[in-house]
Amino acid sequence: MKRLLFSIIALLLACCMLWGCAPKNDVPDATEPPEPASTDAAQPTEAAGTDVPGTEAPEAVTAGMAYEGVSNYCRYVYGWGTGREGTENCSLMMGEETETEYLVLFRSYTDTFVDFYVDKTSGSTRTVERIPSLNIEEEAGTFDLFDYLGENAPTPVPEEPTAEPERFVFRPKVCSVYLEEIFGETMCETWFNLVDAVMAGENTFACPDKHTYDWVMGQFPNKCFPVFVELIDFAYDRNDPVKDGVGSFTWLVSPEEAAARIAEFAEQIEGILNEVLEPDWSDVEKALALYVYFSRTYEYDWDTYHVDMENQVDYTTTLRLFETGTGICREIAPAYSYLLMQAGVDAATVKGSLHEWSYVLINGRNYHIDPTYVLSEMDKLIYFMMTDDQRDATGCSKDNFIYVSNYAQDHPHPDYKADDDFFAPVWDYRFEKLFPDENRIRCWRYAEGDAQEHFEFDYSGFDQQ
Repeated sequence: MKRLLFSIIALLLACCMLWGCAPKNDVPDATEPPEPASTDAAQPTEAAGTDVPGTEAPEAVTAGMAYEGVSNYCRYVYGWGTGREGTENCSLMMGEETETEYLVLFRSYTDTFVDFYVDKTSGSTRTVERIPSLNIEEEAGTFDLFDYLGENAPTPVPEEPTAEPERFVFRPKVCSVYLEEIFGETMCETWFNLVDAVMAGENTFACPDKHTYDWVMGQFPNKCFPVFVELIDFAYDRNDPVKDGVGSFTWLVSPEEAAARIAEFAEQIEGILNEVLEPDWSDVEKALALYVYFSRTYEYDWDTYHVDMENQVDYTTTLRLFETGTGICREIAPAYSYLLMQAGVDAATVKGSLHEWSYVLINGRNYHIDPTYVLSEMDKLIYFMMTDDQRDATGCSKDNFIYVSNYAQDHPHPDYKADDDFFAPVWDYRFEKLFPDENRIRCWRYAEGDAQEHFEFDYSGFDQQ
């Protein structure tokens, strides 16, 4: 019965076999595969060529079986058709048929080919690997087609999922240790209440009193969530904005528009961080990479500077730097410090001598970093990880530093000191390349006759200070 069924199937598939007789190019065009043979017909239960009265011995392997077996082999060995990465553009097709063999061709996404020559009688399948572009062709072994048919077909081993690379994710709530020390825990908590309210599309937030309200609304948005300056404003009744521990504010746009704008801003910040930094970098590596990024990306707004010297303008914000790529020091420094806070580094700003720059806490020590002055000193490290004395030497007297707050008399700051000169050796050089895996910075400077002098700075001991 099985022999008769085998013969009928062979006759039905004869038409499917005829298409393969025409000559093909070295790389054949894709064609529709033949219908796979039934599971029963695929089992080599009786040897080919056995005499059966009144019938002729069928071929042991049909075109459909050849395609099916090779297809299963490719799924098992190469992951074809399993969704494995790198197999999306692979293909399988029938090639030229001879009297004794079927040819099945597998093409990988790299344009490497594997030719499968399937013996029609035994099912023994010879494989040849080819790379036409390099004129390479070599034998790659043999296998038994029947091991990949029907119930014998092995199940492809799923590839271990590749872990998604770690990325920076936008953090709505950021607040450095400097803000906590100067403004106090209550104001920082109130600021987080305001962030929660805006993100939820509400217009009230928990706030203990008007003094806290005025300082939170006036100081935190530009420093800790720059896009807020175009979304919300003080309450209509500025004299009575807090009632029974609840503060209110005014929407400048609809909550729906605000949500969309916040999403755009978050995407922009994530884009910068993931372009410039790696999440596993140390704080000093993040600070250096952003310092170089600012020097190469943003421009100083001299027009605004000249107007501002005559009559202070009212349109300078941290957000403007991100939107336009240009700004003055009171926009550039908060933007740099904000990105550091988003990257998990404690940062704020310092004012003094009609200038504003960034202040960072790294490895328990304070440092000055000026992302504005470096804009005109491309890649110079003279303004990176400065001490108080180095900041004084670069034009800003330490006698009148005001940290974080615009009104030090209302919120006095601690007696901060920046006295660690670990990075002093790089101040005379320009940045060339960072090697975070090796804890070193390659720097350079002009020497005699415009020759370049290079210097490798090893900062591996910085974390162990």
